[in-house]
Amino acid sequence: MVSKKVLKLLNEQVALEGESSQIYLAMATWADVNGFRGTAAFMYRQAEEERGHMQKFIKFINDLTEHAEIGGIKEPKADYKDIEEVFRAALEHEELITAAIAKIFTTARENNDYAVTSFLKWFIDEQVEEEAAVKRVLDIIRMAGKVSIYLADKEIGALHGGK
Repeated sequence: MVSKKVLKLLNEQVALEGESSQIYLAMATWADVNGFRGTAAFMYRQAEEERGHMQKFIKFINDLTEHAEIGGIKEPKADYKDIEEVFRAALEHEELITAAIAKIFTTARENNDYAVTSFLKWFIDEQVEEEAAVKRVLDIIRMAGKVSIYLADKEIGALHGGK
């Protein structure tokens, strides 16, 4: 049986993962209308992945015979200066998600919620990958410089299967 404190954090994570999906969708649409097709492809894929994460949390909570709550999501930022700002915001958001998952894990461990700590292992590993992917993109952008931003965008798309 999951503790009430951990259940509350799990349900908060459902909302955070939903918010992540919306943030990435907003980033994707900004990139799309501004001609950054590679970045748009990257962000559309991220939006779907985050929605999948939300669904994993929902299913897990329900499998615990608890009731997953689908919380409200705030409206994401819709306008950016350039793709560097997009990816800096993405990294900041991923770091927020990493901290939230760590908080759930720590609380679950303190409450001897072994099923929860086991479930979160995948998310902990996933967050390492998520942050590393965004940092690699920021490295590409930094190395490309402002003159070659189009080539950077194309490289981002190629790294992640975009067109």
